[in-house]
Amino acid sequence: MAEDYFEAGREAADGKRSPKALHRFRIATKRFRYALELFRPIYGPNLDRRIESLRGLQDVLGKVSDFETIRFLLKADKAINQKLEHSLQRKTKEFRKQWKTFDSNGQLKHWKAYLTHGRPQPQRRRAKA
Repeated sequence: MAEDYFEAGREAADGKRSPKALHRFRIATKRFRYALELFRPIYGPNLDRRIESLRGLQDVLGKVSDFETIRFLLKADKAINQKLEHSLQRKTKEFRKQWKTFDSNGQLKHWKAYLTHGRPQPQRRRAKA
């Protein structure tokens, strides 16, 4: 799941994606985060830091989506649309910067190691004495 998420994030952050594509990645981020939250009892509070980094990505992507929606609704007002376009570009750039930090220094490898290490081991049945 982490590999798929990182692959999608790299595509989303390549600077060539539309606001709609970024919105789809926001949904993927939300799903990944929610899936991880289900495993809090297994991984414990150390998982919270990782979840928080996902929440930050989700928040900036939410702003991109908000600006695009407002821009669509107010497309007749050129002055407002121009300001919204500027804000949309600024937030898109912020997302790419956050993603670059999120995906730096072998983070996928660290995520996979963390998620694998914390996985519960199957319990062995004890032989009756």
